[in-house]
Parts: sequence; structure tokens; C-alpha cells
Amino acid sequence: MNSSTDQKAATSEFRANLEVLMQIPLFARVPMEALKLLAYLFQRENFKPGDFLFRQNEVDGNVFFLLEGKAALVLEDGAELILTEYGEGQLIGGQSLFDGTKRLFSLRAVSRMTCLILARDKFQRVLEQFPDVAPRMFEALVVGIHQWEARFLAQHAVRCSGCLQNLGVTLV
Repeated sequence: MNSSTDQKAATSEFRANLEVLMQIPLFARVPMEALKLLAYLFQRENFKPGDFLFRQNEVDGNVFFLLEGKAALVLEDGAELILTEYGEGQLIGGQSLFDGTKRLFSLRAVSRMTCLILARDKFQRVLEQFPDVAPRMFEALVVGIHQWEARFLAQHAVRCSGCLQNLGVTLV
């Protein structure tokens, strides 16, 4: 491949990343200049079935957007318990961009996968250049948590009274 072909491929990937980011609620309110920088910093990575994207108790600081394939959220507590599956178009780990806490679960590829990945250190550099990005993204995180809790209530309020004792995330 020559440098002209490489440059066209990079430009095409950048544009594709930018279009994807504009559709993700966490990034939807980010100003265009910052969004362009983020689109440039996101890396595409492929995974095979059985590959772990991250492991329980690790501090990796990455956010993943699933472009293709499926992944299982796994609790590794002696025995392995699959909690749920994620698929194309889902963002996983947005909170990790803002904190350095350990992962509570593992995420394992179920099928061949392609993801967009952004590391926290790269994201932090974007925040240094564009400090107005963080409040907009925090707002999106809060909205996402509220929507999750509302869905959980709608699905489990009648069937699982014990589950309701653990709700109230939106009160934090």
C-alpha cells in the first residue's frame, strides 16, 4: 500500500468514527471540534470469540463501542456467571473515562467483534483542550443512569420486590 492509499483509508476511518460518535448519546452534545479530536483518537480493534476486552477487578480506563459482534458481561466469582450480552451499537464503560475504579465484571467476546476504543488518558487530554466537554458528558451519563433505572423499575417492580431495595442510583 502506498502513502496515498494509507491516507485515504485513515480519512475514511476518521469520518466513519465521527459519524458513529455523533450517534452515541454520551458524545452527542460534545462540540464538533472536540468530537473530531475524539474521532481521531478512538482506535478500532478486532476480537475473536473468547477474547476478553477487560477483566473483573482490572483498572483499564477504556470505553468500548461495539461496531460488530456480541460480547458477554461475565461475573467471575469462582464459577463464571453470564449476566447479559451486548451487541452492535452499544457503548460499554463510559464511566471509566472519568474514574479509575476497578471493573466489577469481565467482558468477553462471544463472536468476532470490532470495537471503537478510547483510553482514559487520551480522553483526559481532550478535556484539557476542551474543558466544556466534561459537564456535557456528565449530563449524558446522568440521563443514561436515570433511563436505566426507569427501565429496571418497569421490568422488575412487580416480579422482584427484593430488587427494589437496591434501587435508588438516581438519588446519589
